[in-house]
Amino acid sequence: MTLPTTLAIHRGYRECARVTREHARTFHLASYALGPGRRRGAFAVYAFCRRIDDTVDEAIGQPRDVLEAHVAALRTQLDDVCSHRALSDPTLMALRDTIRRFGIERRPFEDLIDGVASDIDLTQIETDADLDRYCYLVAGTVGLMMARLFGVRTEAALSHAIDLGKAMQLTNILRDVREDIVEKHRVYLPATRLRAAGLTRDDLLAPSASPALRQLVASLAGRAHDLYDSAGQGIPLLVSPSGRAATAIMSDSYAEILSVLEAGRWDVLAGRASVSSGRRIQLAVRAIRRTASGH
Repeated sequence: MTLPTTLAIHRGYRECARVTREHARTFHLASYALGPGRRRGAFAVYAFCRRIDDTVDEAIGQPRDVLEAHVAALRTQLDDVCSHRALSDPTLMALRDTIRRFGIERRPFEDLIDGVASDIDLTQIETDADLDRYCYLVAGTVGLMMARLFGVRTEAALSHAIDLGKAMQLTNILRDVREDIVEKHRVYLPATRLRAAGLTRDDLLAPSASPALRQLVASLAGRAHDLYDSAGQGIPLLVSPSGRAATAIMSDSYAEILSVLEAGRWDVLAGRASVSSGRRIQLAVRAIRRTASGH
């Protein structure tokens, strides 16, 4: 590797760190539990995932051919990263370096692009199975990437990593019900559940959640808790002690959002649930101590 290429990769990692710091507070906090090599790799993976999300979001509303061109460009960038072609983008150089160092497969990135691209036409998730598939595509895939980055003792760990990603995405969906329908004109709560509860899209625009909607949210939160429990079973299967700590921090911090929603009696329309910085730090310290003790 020539010196200029080495410098470009380092520059790419620094830019990936900046992107992560600005856009992912919880993830950035969890990264402090990692050693330098894995931390840089986590930043590189996050920055590309963020690029996928932002590219599609910025293209929505434009003509169909423009949208398709944006998605095609992402696929081309992934092709370039996974090949031996020369790269000019330092962040993509950092991603290639990470993928090669830690043996991260290409497929999760492809699935992530498919999942984010599906938002182009999405107005309503239809069934629980559709919701589960969506959560895998846009977040379970990231769990797979990070599991490889942290190292796995057994392939069984990968299913638990997927469950953590799905749990976090489902938590986001429950937190952002109003934001998604008002700003993005999308409903991720399954239509089958809404119909069974006698709810319509208009009910998601009310000042506060009805008893039926609160019950629906509580039920989906139960599903998210089951996924978090599964994720917890996978943490001991990670090779890296720092990776175990970082994973526990992410899991605990996101699960806390469900606790905030529950404290508000599942009124997801009253305001966006959030976890204070102080509380996130408390959870991080607890997670580090728990994984260090082997529990």
